[in-house]
Amino acid sequence: MLSVISCADDVQTTYSRYRAYFYYDKVLTTQPLLAALTGTESYCSIAFQNGKIRFSSLTNSYEQAVTSVRRYEKLNTINGFIVGMANMPEQGETTLPLLCFDRVCPNCFEEGYSPSLGLRENGYAYCSRCKRTYDMNNLGIITDGEKGLKMHRYRIFYDGDNVMEIVNN
Repeated sequence: MLSVISCADDVQTTYSRYRAYFYYDKVLTTQPLLAALTGTESYCSIAFQNGKIRFSSLTNSYEQAVTSVRRYEKLNTINGFIVGMANMPEQGETTLPLLCFDRVCPNCFEEGYSPSLGLRENGYAYCSRCKRTYDMNNLGIITDGEKGLKMHRYRIFYDGDNVMEIVNN
C-alpha cells in the first residue's frame, strides 16, 4: 500500500497568486532586456520609478519614460520584474524557458515590507534586508539564508522580435 503525505504549508505553486501585467513593444531597442530574453544567465531588472522604466542588467542599463510605453496604464506589479532565460529546461521540456519574477523579496513582503531584490551573477537575486539569496534558474528557490518562500513567478511571452508581455491573472 502506497501512502502519500503532503504538507500544504510547504507547497508553493509554480506561478504566483498575485496579479501581474506589463506589455512592452520596444525590446529590440532595449539592450539589457533583449540580452536577457535571448541569452542564458543574463537577467534584466525592470523597475518603475518617478514616471520612468529602468531596465538594468549587471553590466548595462536603459531608461525610458513610462508614458511612451503602449498599455502602460494596465501595469500591475508588486515591485517591478526580473526577466531572463533559464540555463536549463524545466522538467519534461527540451527548450530553455523564459522566466519572470517579481523584484520584491517574497519573504519580506509577507512581513509587510517590499524591498527590491538585486541581481547577482549566474542567475541569482539577493535581498539586502533579510539576506536571502534566490536561484532564478531553479524556480526562484532560496539557496542561502533562512528558509521561506520562493520568488513570485509570473507568465512571460516573447514573440522573438519586439514584443514581450508579462501576464498573471
